[in-house]
Amino acid sequence: MLSILNRIALQFIAPRAAVRAKYNAFKELLRHDRKCHSLLAELEEVYYRNSRVDLNRIHRLHQELSSGVTAMVGCLNRMAPASYLSLRAYAKKIDFYGRIALTPLAAPPVSAFVLPLDGSYTDDLQIGGKGLHLCQLNQLGLPVPEGFIISTSAFHSFLEANGLRPRINSLLSHVDIESEQSLSAAATQLMQLVEEAELPAGLAGEIRTGLAALVTRTGAELFAVRSSAVGEDSALSFAGQYESVLGVGAEDLLSAYKKVLASKYSPRAIYYRINAGLLDEDTPMAVLVLKMVDARLSGVVTSRGFAGSTEEVVIHYTEGLGDKLVGGRCTPARVVVRREKDGFMVEQATVQVGPAGSPTQAHPEGEGPSPPRITDEKALQLASWAREIELYFQAPQEIEWSLDRRKALYLLQARPMLIQKEIEEEGALDISGYSLLFEGGETASRGAACGPVYSIEHEGQLAAVPLNAVLVTAVTPPSYVLVLDRVCAVVAEQGSAADHFSSVAREAGVPVLVKTGNARTVLPPGRVVTVCTDLGRVFDGCIDLIMKRYAPQHIEQLETPVRQAFTRASQFIFPLQLVNPGESSFAPENCRSLHDLIRFIHEKGVQAMFSHSATTFSKRSATTLLDVPIPLQIRLLDIEADIGRPAVNDAAREAGELRSAPLGAFLQGLTHPGITWRHHAHFDWKNFSEATMAGGIVSSDDPSFASYAVVSHDYLNLNIRFGYHFVILDSLCGSVAEENYIKLRFAGGGGEFAGITLRLALIAEILRRHGFSVQTKGDLLEAQLMRYNQDIVLQNLDVAGRLLAATTLMDMVIKDESMVNRMVEGFMHGDYDFSRAEHS
Repeated sequence: MLSILNRIALQFIAPRAAVRAKYNAFKELLRHDRKCHSLLAELEEVYYRNSRVDLNRIHRLHQELSSGVTAMVGCLNRMAPASYLSLRAYAKKIDFYGRIALTPLAAPPVSAFVLPLDGSYTDDLQIGGKGLHLCQLNQLGLPVPEGFIISTSAFHSFLEANGLRPRINSLLSHVDIESEQSLSAAATQLMQLVEEAELPAGLAGEIRTGLAALVTRTGAELFAVRSSAVGEDSALSFAGQYESVLGVGAEDLLSAYKKVLASKYSPRAIYYRINAGLLDEDTPMAVLVLKMVDARLSGVVTSRGFAGSTEEVVIHYTEGLGDKLVGGRCTPARVVVRREKDGFMVEQATVQVGPAGSPTQAHPEGEGPSPPRITDEKALQLASWAREIELYFQAPQEIEWSLDRRKALYLLQARPMLIQKEIEEEGALDISGYSLLFEGGETASRGAACGPVYSIEHEGQLAAVPLNAVLVTAVTPPSYVLVLDRVCAVVAEQGSAADHFSSVAREAGVPVLVKTGNARTVLPPGRVVTVCTDLGRVFDGCIDLIMKRYAPQHIEQLETPVRQAFTRASQFIFPLQLVNPGESSFAPENCRSLHDLIRFIHEKGVQAMFSHSATTFSKRSATTLLDVPIPLQIRLLDIEADIGRPAVNDAAREAGELRSAPLGAFLQGLTHPGITWRHHAHFDWKNFSEATMAGGIVSSDDPSFASYAVVSHDYLNLNIRFGYHFVILDSLCGSVAEENYIKLRFAGGGGEFAGITLRLALIAEILRRHGFSVQTKGDLLEAQLMRYNQDIVLQNLDVAGRLLAATTLMDMVIKDESMVNRMVEGFMHGDYDFSRAEHS
């Protein structure tokens, strides 16, 4: 309160100092206003384009926006002390509601750190998705390895003991999953945080106790340490995105546990989770510790065919451990168990796969060098279990299994199977006239797509894969999911429909053809091809007929948790209800969003800057009205001439009397004879029409609709209202080129979002051609021209004036990019009347 009284007193005791202090606060307010609009535009772009970002990024942007608004409140209070005492409270309330909407739910109640595998659990909140399903298989009496579960409570305790959550959230708030560099850098730091942190003594002790009990029961010496995050193996599979550490000795268990925890923040796991719209806090990591199976054969059995056929069960398998099969690093053997009238028939494939993953000719058991193959008896047993598990879960299943050296089967994992429907033939598709480059392989994900071939040999080349390429590769490891949003199809020499990459590709709707053998040889880089995985063929060129018939089967994604949280918060961020400064409702108590607050504070800040207050009861104008031959009301404050000089209310000043070089140059462009100002009375059209319909009268001379300029001989800060959109132009144009600049901000519009975007593209391209650097976000454009001599700055201020005058209301009429291109070329050749472009 004392500071408020001091500011009021300053207006009486030292009016010139008070105005200078007000001007400094106004400059600071404008700086925060620019930053807030930039943040608001970034949030709008994420929201309206439904961009895939971590919730922590939205939370950070919201926090920065709210902090900027709070700073604006402080500036306004310095400019107009005691005028808006309730404003800070309303700002705090709006910020609080937004933060609550973006805050994740609290962690589930704490349980024991180590839980039994034979327990009964109603959900995956403590034991994760993989652990829950394994416990359910155990309750069905099916064979699963013995072991125990390290709960999600252990994970939360580990993070809390090391103070990791704030640091994790901070790093996630800056992740851009579309940038390989950003994703890799964040993942490296996050994984390092987890791996270098210490396990709490109590947690480490419980894990050792659980392990000792397992050793006593089973005599096991080696263990499998496997991920089991909440949400894993659900409708979103997370297939292969987390780490499993196999063959772990007792002495290495704790380090293996931390390695699995750290894999929650691997590049592919971060990418998958953010792309799926899940919160990091909602996917905590539990870990399975299982007795290691000494595997003779391992594989995946699906309770249906990959096209959804209920008449067959498909088994893929390879020799030894299954990690190379699910990791897409081999071409596995395939067995189909079909339902017949008299029972089931087992169809063994004619090609088997050796330990290195290379195809070898199969031989009957006991003859020749053939690797082991699954017997019909074991295949029938797996098929029977697969059907039983599907019946229990009431959904098709993918089940990982192993056969040990003593020929005992174990089930290791079960997850829902995504069914892609086979395209029904509506008549023969005549493709005889098209050039065929390849035929064969196995369909791993259905659909057809066309693009240039891009071949890679290893993961390090993923960042260079271009948009809409056909990726051709030898193998399909889970890490390759990072390019699924950039490629239109994948052709692999090895891999199978049962590997983890293929599971995720089916979720993403990307066609994948595997087991092609020599694809990299027959599909040269750069060649444009059509891949049709349903037909198992690759054609030369783009073939629309095939792509229409076999369109990729995109999975409809429901409202994600991130989107839901953002939607809840959006009502406290984006809506703009305070639009008419002349109405009594234009008040702090009617602010409902951060956008409202920004609008209110900016408007009141401009009003405070352009009026002197002798007392709170007596106000007079500190500005002169600029007399210009256009329907635009500009009120002028010359900080070199007006401060401390008695002002004459609304005294008009001719443009020719101006001593401000930058304002003169801008007005020269704004009033260019080639500009047609017909139909452009620039006050708030929306509120004018509302007042007219209500029977009221609004004058275009109303100060509420004015534009304002703060000037000196070499400086200009101009706030212009063109109907629905706002322009802020800030420029210094002196004798020192290194200090000179033009900064332009253009926001808003009355048309549809598409028209607003096209107008921004028009303005951006013209500015770029004149040497400006330009950035656009949502309905916001920001441009700057830096460090040019005075003549060039003045020339470009003239250009800015012509451009802004010529493009007013263009968002209402611009229809497409071709129209934008015609307008750009017209402007560059001195044609500023875009009516011809509108009708051409």
